[in-house]
Amino acid sequence: MTAPELSVFVGAPDAFAPRAAWVLQTLLAPLGRRAVVTCDPAQASGAALAYAPRPVAGVPTLPCDAGAMELFTAGRQLPAGAFAAVGSGDGVAVAAWPADPGAGFAVPFDLVASAFVLLACWDERTTAERDKYGRLPYSASIFAANPGLTIEEPAVDRYAELLRDALAPRLAELGLEPLPPAGSVWGARGRFAIALTHDLDNLWRWTRRGFAAAGYRTARAARHLEGRAVLRELGDGADWLVRHLPRRTDPFWTFSQILEGEEVRGVSSTFYVIARHTHRQDGNQPATYRRRIPEALKLVTDASREVGLHGNDADRSSLSDLEEDRHDLSGRAGRAVTGIRYHYLRAQYHETLPLLERAGFTYDTTLAFAEHEGFRCGCSFPFRPYYLAEERALDLVELPLAVMDGTLQEAHYRRLAAEDAEFAAASVLGRALRSGGAVSLLWHNNRFDKRVSRGYDKVYWRLLDQALSRGAWCTSAAEIVARWKEATA
Repeated sequence: MTAPELSVFVGAPDAFAPRAAWVLQTLLAPLGRRAVVTCDPAQASGAALAYAPRPVAGVPTLPCDAGAMELFTAGRQLPAGAFAAVGSGDGVAVAAWPADPGAGFAVPFDLVASAFVLLACWDERTTAERDKYGRLPYSASIFAANPGLTIEEPAVDRYAELLRDALAPRLAELGLEPLPPAGSVWGARGRFAIALTHDLDNLWRWTRRGFAAAGYRTARAARHLEGRAVLRELGDGADWLVRHLPRRTDPFWTFSQILEGEEVRGVSSTFYVIARHTHRQDGNQPATYRRRIPEALKLVTDASREVGLHGNDADRSSLSDLEEDRHDLSGRAGRAVTGIRYHYLRAQYHETLPLLERAGFTYDTTLAFAEHEGFRCGCSFPFRPYYLAEERALDLVELPLAVMDGTLQEAHYRRLAAEDAEFAAASVLGRALRSGGAVSLLWHNNRFDKRVSRGYDKVYWRLLDQALSRGAWCTSAAEIVARWKEATA
């Protein structure tokens, strides 16, 4: 299926024109249209949409702000507070570079430049600060610098809604069919899509190192007089002795719970596997992982689940390592590996993603802040990231990672109780419903044991049941990406 074409005029400066074309193509895709961009002023009057410094007579025109163009040319960071509420009534959006409300533009701000900042992770490009994992920290992101721009609300989705409203009368005037409803790209599959994903970081808790870590945590909690933490650690040890030791099981080995629970609901999922350990940050039990991963892979593949690469430290910057790990995992899984998510979300937009294209990956689903659930790139739908070094879209689909269990539960992140985590996650996933988009939900294998998960196992199943009741297509990341590419080609 090929999306119908829509003529779009771009009257931006030459340096920004390819970026503007990419933004408009990205925003029109979830609206069921394929942008055919022209920069020829002679063709502007016949276009369905325009992006220019001045309105094109008879054509809904998005304002091209001179200040935005100058900022991008200079490669400067956006000033704090640049994003704020703009417009009034049904036209309100959180954006930068407001336009003269009386100038006759279709929207009251530079929608294209605002979307570019978010979709191209301009904050990462212009901010040198990195955390211990080499990631841009949330505290240094555009969301932290702009209180009006909340990561839970996908601003780019709102821009697409405004485009829909602006285009409706113009399409009628041109005798073109109206835009399809949100979520039409999924056809009969659902109203929106959620990729169910599981990162396999550690496979077995109770190893020598695991016991040592538990002892360390217990002693530390005792020193700080944290009685509840001490009781929890002692209870975990007792649970191993009474429940797991006699059965030779482990609270991290939860494949039966995951696979059976998903099978009952008629859904599928993706498991991301570390091909090899190259750095201490790739995992603290490499020998145990190597010994047990063959059995885990067999369980997953026998259940017809997708296997993706859980990128290690070497895979972030070395094409040869990335290709080797992909080839190795494909051989062991007995099927092609087309998708990736990096361990600890250690992917950099402008450096790592181009490597994935060169290595032949179809999609990535890494871009997110570990510190907060929501929409890192401001959108709840897949898109092709922009390669600034070559001024083009990558031949790679980015599937937004909207919710990660560790973000919600870990003490150094949100530290939410299960009930609060469920509310936060459901709210974010619900945004994809409104846009008819597709996002990724990440629940690690160590959060499906009834004791160790502290209630997070039940949160996953309730989120899944709620999504299904609202018309979600819940399946593997690869299936969702394949459908998106087919519908938006």
